Amino acid sequence: MSETFLGGFMSGLLSRGFLGTRVGYGFYFTTARLFGVDPGSHGGSELTGTMGGYIDGQLMPSLSADENDKLIERLERVKDFELAKDQIKRIELKRPGSYGIGFGRITVVPDTGHSISIQLRHPVAYDRLVQLTQAFSPDVVRTRPFLSV
Repeated sequence: MSETFLGGFMSGLLSRGFLGTRVGYGFYFTTARLFGVDPGSHGGSELTGTMGGYIDGQLMPSLSADENDKLIERLERVKDFELAKDQIKRIELKRPGSYGIGFGRITVVPDTGHSISIQLRHPVAYDRLVQLTQAFSPDVVRTRPFLSV
């Protein structure tokens, strides 16, 4: 199966843990899979530099076949988790408040197993993830405004 990298980013605008104390996380999307990358484990810090923010300075870059394959291999090595598109029941995105008031959240709900939930510390992270998840699998994406429960 041919798989193409769609885009992704790692940022301090994403966090985990109690009250978002573990700052930094990354989401990367291909045409077939979603990868979560923790910069503090599994060699995730290997993705800093050109991969830390954007790939080639772009959220959704155009890569050569060789660059595409190398990037996917690197993601497979450093992933915190990976889910195939057909293993994902739903991706929920809740917008954070502006000016640092209130966290948003991305929750990936698989068909089986535990949901993965990462806090969004800024509306920019929400906007980027909406763009990426819509390109990845628009039929599973649900968005909610800041003041929703």
